[in-house]
Amino acid sequence: MENKNWKREKLRATQPFFVLSSDDFIQESYRQMGISHFYMIRKKKNTPLRAIPDGCIDFVFDYGDDGMKAFVRGTPLTLEHDLLTDATDIFGVRFLPGTHPTGLALRQRDLIGISHPLEKYYPESFDFKGLSERSEFLDRVRFFLKEYTRLEKKQPKPFGKEALFDAVCDIIYHADGQIRVSDLAVETSYSERYIRKVFMEEMGFSPKTFCNILRLQRAIEFINYGYDEKAADWATDLGYYDQSQCIRDFKHYLGMTPMQYKKLINECDYHKRAVYAHDIGLTL
Repeated sequence: MENKNWKREKLRATQPFFVLSSDDFIQESYRQMGISHFYMIRKKKNTPLRAIPDGCIDFVFDYGDDGMKAFVRGTPLTLEHDLLTDATDIFGVRFLPGTHPTGLALRQRDLIGISHPLEKYYPESFDFKGLSERSEFLDRVRFFLKEYTRLEKKQPKPFGKEALFDAVCDIIYHADGQIRVSDLAVETSYSERYIRKVFMEEMGFSPKTFCNILRLQRAIEFINYGYDEKAADWATDLGYYDQSQCIRDFKHYLGMTPMQYKKLINECDYHKRAVYAHDIGLTL
């Protein structure tokens, strides 16, 4: 279902090729405890997924014939191919851009474009076996939330560099990437140099790159849900210097122009594929 309120809502970072490569895709926004949304993909074996930069960490659960395999994966910085080629039933949890999942013993910089076994870096108290026994989307969501809420309650509040990093990510996220590092310095009362240092230590890339990724994600969201407004200056409204800069970013990160991307999602019925649970009467 098309979302007419896309501009008034917080950015929900997306992986459009996950939707386009699936036979059955369902998702649900959450926006609590640092979680952006949940999703489930069912696809044919030997169908690879492609991933684009989104600034997020995903928990990915691959339900195969030999049991569930759990992974944690960070954002790529360029278009990636051949992900989860053999998987047929995938449940995912996408955290908000820049958010570090509670209890994860890895920094975001250690996850750029890389998958790690989640059980190796996650609390032993998390009931992976219980999650593996759930087959329906909402059952998986509810079970994950039960386990994650329990961990969240034990999480101490961030302080020092961690608190600054969280604050910077939050400011950038709410600005849709349309903010300068000099403005971040004014907002936080820390120097630009120190902000860059802390951000690089945690994220593995600069605040400017993070801004570029969120700006790209907002542009994708505009094409997905708001393009019928036919605004000639939509690229500059989203923070690009001009449409040429927007085209360059799309080619770099998606391997196609904005118009080629729009044609693709129209031809593949993206809106019909990207089903929200609440739109078909399923509620948490």
